Amino acid sequence: MKKFWKYFITALVGLVAALLILVLKGTYLSDALFVPGVLLLGVGTLLFASNGGAFDMLAFGVIKLLDLYKRDLTKVKYRTFYDYRQAQKDKKRSFDYLLIVGAAMVVVASVFWIVHYNI
Repeated sequence: MKKFWKYFITALVGLVAALLILVLKGTYLSDALFVPGVLLLGVGTLLFASNGGAFDMLAFGVIKLLDLYKRDLTKVKYRTFYDYRQAQKDKKRSFDYLLIVGAAMVVVASVFWIVHYNI
């Protein structure tokens, strides 16, 4: 049931964004669905890359930079990148719902685009 809510809320946010684009910009339905669909696909792809460790070195560098401004340097959370990497192994985020809802919105937008230009 928890998985259903992830899909439902993501689809609802995408449809509300599409409705706002449709009302405020006055575009076609295909354009209004395409933009949130691509944004959801992009966020899902970034989470996929983050789960793979693509941004770990950058995040560790920022943490070490902020550690320079701490008063007590003995209370640093991660001493080495290896320690940080081991701590991050258990913090995987799911991203499949973003990819599926985003891809569905892009497919529906493509169908509307094809129907619009074939008439």
